[in-house]
Amino acid sequence: MNLVRIDPPGQWCTHRAVQDAIERCGGKTFLEVGCGAGRLSRILCEQGLTGRGIDLSAEAVAETRRELNDFIARGRFDAGQGDLPVSASGAAYDVALSVMVMEHIEDDLGFVSRMAHEVKPGGHLIICVPGRPDLWGVEDETVGHVRRYDRKSLADVLTRAGLRDVHVWSVAVPTANLLFRLGNAMIRLAGETGKKALPAQRQTEESGIRRIPFKTVFPPVFKLLLNKYTMAPFYAVQRLFYGSDLGLTLLAFGEKRA
Repeated sequence: MNLVRIDPPGQWCTHRAVQDAIERCGGKTFLEVGCGAGRLSRILCEQGLTGRGIDLSAEAVAETRRELNDFIARGRFDAGQGDLPVSASGAAYDVALSVMVMEHIEDDLGFVSRMAHEVKPGGHLIICVPGRPDLWGVEDETVGHVRRYDRKSLADVLTRAGLRDVHVWSVAVPTANLLFRLGNAMIRLAGETGKKALPAQRQTEESGIRRIPFKTVFPPVFKLLLNKYTMAPFYAVQRLFYGSDLGLTLLAFGEKRA
């Protein structure tokens, strides 16, 4: 069966929430830390932003470059393999963001501080992580997660890193909640449980480019079901739950002090 990469429903909602946060925070330039296959970076470039993506995985960077080849050719985006800090001088971007990265890192406070180094004074950080520690499960154990967060613990990390005006949203509710058990079943059916034996670093490097049928890759016809038009009602619904504690994904954003 021919399968292609299409964002699953929860990821569509998460990416829309990131756009909501950027619209609230402002900014024209971005750094995406852990860009994976480049799907979010492409959305932001299509919205008129200019940016850079970095990832530890050479395969992920290659996929990002393919995904954003047209923007790279126009000088609107570039991608590279590496980690933070991106440069010694820092303070180059209006927004630094990461989606499903910080939960892989033991020193989450240090991670936020390194991200803040890349942002201009008055700029913003946007960080998405898994929520609901009570739902720790097979996906966490196969992709190198260290923890899940609740809203308070996530806000505390950003506040301790010196950010101000910190907000935490529950996103992809109820879409991701309804699909949670089905997603775990797809992980098991794809044989991903064998990755429990891999080193955490290897799990992390592969986490953003997994090919799991009917979770991260789908038959091409699914583009008729999963697109920005069909998902629009779910975006509207999720906004009703931003202030709740229900999110399997949490999004936090805060401002770097001038």
